[in-house]
Amino acid sequence: MDIDSLRYFKELTKDMNMTQTARKLYLSQQTLSNHIARLEKQCGTALFYRKPHLTLTAAGMALLEFADQVLASEQDFKGSLSDILDESSGVIRFGASFIRYYVTLPAILPMFTKRYPHVSIQLTDDTTNHLLADLQEDKLDVVLTVEKEDLPGYKSIPLLSNQVYLLAADRLLRTCYGGDLRRIKTKARRGAHLADFLRLPFYIITPPNHLGTIISNCFKEAGAPPRIYLQSAQMRMSTQIASKALAATFTTTMPLITEREQLAEDVNVFPLLYKDSIVYHNLYLSYNENHYIPKYIHYFIGLIKEYFYNVNAMDLTRIV
Repeated sequence: MDIDSLRYFKELTKDMNMTQTARKLYLSQQTLSNHIARLEKQCGTALFYRKPHLTLTAAGMALLEFADQVLASEQDFKGSLSDILDESSGVIRFGASFIRYYVTLPAILPMFTKRYPHVSIQLTDDTTNHLLADLQEDKLDVVLTVEKEDLPGYKSIPLLSNQVYLLAADRLLRTCYGGDLRRIKTKARRGAHLADFLRLPFYIITPPNHLGTIISNCFKEAGAPPRIYLQSAQMRMSTQIASKALAATFTTTMPLITEREQLAEDVNVFPLLYKDSIVYHNLYLSYNENHYIPKYIHYFIGLIKEYFYNVNAMDLTRIV
């Protein structure tokens, strides 16, 4: 059976919509229909019930299982063949959220490209849940996530104890706390309880963002809701908002590595506490260890691990 036909068939089983799948695959609807018709002729039976809407027949379900195995084997073969021929070429399907690949890739790509100039990176920017689903469906080779998944056949490596910080400028603290400023800062030197900062306006990251859930729990512990200046599902403006003394904000080790030099001189970086312990938004690297892993992917993973080994040693606390 034709590999492309099996791939198109598998995509159609996800949408169960000929028009939508053809558009996603950059095919005409007639071309996609021809591929399905060819498969049905080879199988000698219908793969889909057409009415009242597309659903798989028993033969279709059996073919889908077969297609999964064939497409996974094709990916393994391509990686194995690359090593056998020592062509040092291929594609790495890498998934991460914006802030994670924004920090990670510029740090490792110069070394990676020097060794493997003919390997390209296919980047997917998405949430942890979607990335893990894509990994399980063999759409991705390597992903960075904030959740550890103990799935059969999948390896999850802890990369970073990604510490959570509270950013607050002296200008803002002085406005809200006046002469109490020094006491507040001294108390928070080894960690900040949000109960001590409730007079401040906050830039809030909202759930279901994982960091937003962590921060929400910290406010629940403080016993009062935050004064919201701005709320968003992302934290991409944290350093800018804090530097302009508009609100207290939250960030983690990863963005702070590259953005700390952009902070205004009077912005304090307090470790955030929850139940008297430092709060972390941990990071993991995951991949399917049951598939053949080409040398260039092994090297890519090794560079990521080495980079985060060095990042783990950083303490970004700053009390001005």
